Amino acid sequence: MKTFLFPVLLAVALAACDSQQPPAYRGILYFGQGAYVMRFSLRDASYSVVGRLGDTTIRNIEGMGPDYLLIAESASVNRIRVSRISWFKLKTGESADLYQGVLALYLAKPGIVVYDDGGNLYAVPRLEGGANRVIFTHPHAPVTRLLETRAGLLLFETQQDAEPMIHSWNSETDQQNQLDALTAICRLEGAVWIEPLQRLACKRRSAPEADEEYVLADLDGSTDGSLNLPGNKDFEALTFIPSQRVLVLRETWQALVSGRDKHAIWTYDIVTGESYRLADNVDLGNSVVYADY
Repeated sequence: MKTFLFPVLLAVALAACDSQQPPAYRGILYFGQGAYVMRFSLRDASYSVVGRLGDTTIRNIEGMGPDYLLIAESASVNRIRVSRISWFKLKTGESADLYQGVLALYLAKPGIVVYDDGGNLYAVPRLEGGANRVIFTHPHAPVTRLLETRAGLLLFETQQDAEPMIHSWNSETDQQNQLDALTAICRLEGAVWIEPLQRLACKRRSAPEADEEYVLADLDGSTDGSLNLPGNKDFEALTFIPSQRVLVLRETWQALVSGRDKHAIWTYDIVTGESYRLADNVDLGNSVVYADY
C-alpha cells in the first residue's frame, strides 16, 4: 500500500497553487518570542502568551512529550549571558534549567534528550538508570541543526574544514554515518521531515540564497522534484502536521520604507498541492511545536 500511495501523494504535492481561501485548520503552534512562550491558533490566527522564562531570550523550542517544551535559551546569569537548555511545563508555566547547552532535541521513541554544549553532542535518557554518553565531538565545528526523521533517527549538520556535513545517528543501534549525498543536495537548516512521503523537504544547497527552492529528498540524497511554492518569496519550513497533511512555512521580506524584516505564515497541503497565506505580521521564529487541541 505504501508503495502505491507515495507516487500519488508526491504527484499532487508538486503541483501547488496559491489559493485565497484557507481551509479550517485546528490546533496551535507554540513558539518563542524574546523571553515569552507564545501560542498561535491555526483556527483563527490569533496568538497569546503562555508564560515567561525570566531574563532570557528563547532561541529554539522543541516538544518533549505532550506536557513539556524543551527550550534553548540565552539567559543572563550574574550579568553574564549563558546558553542553556531548560524545560517548560505547559499546564503550570513552571520551568527549570537542565543543561548548559546551545541546542537540544527530544527523541520520543527511545526517550532520549540530545543536546549540544558547543563541543560535544550528548544523549541523555529521561528515565533513570540509563547512561549518558557523548555521540559526537566537535570542539572547533558548531552544530547548526538537530532534526529527527524516522523515529529515533537523528540528523545533525556541522562544519568540517569549513565545509558543511550532515550526519545521522541511530539511537537504537548507536550507529553514526556521514550523509555525503544528502549534504550535497540539502541544507538542514529550514528542513522538515514529511512522514507520509518519507522525504525531507529542504532547501537546495546549490541554489543562491535569493532563489532557494524546496526539494523533496530521500536520506540517500536522491530527489523527487521540488515543491511548487509561490515564486519570488523567501520561505522557511517550520513543521509538518501529519493529521492535517500540511507543511507550515514562514515567509520573510523587507518593508519598503523601514527596511525591517516582515513575516507571514503559510501552509502547504502535500496532497492537493495548494498553498495558503494564513496570517500576516506574525513572526513565529525558526522553530515551533504543534499541539492538536
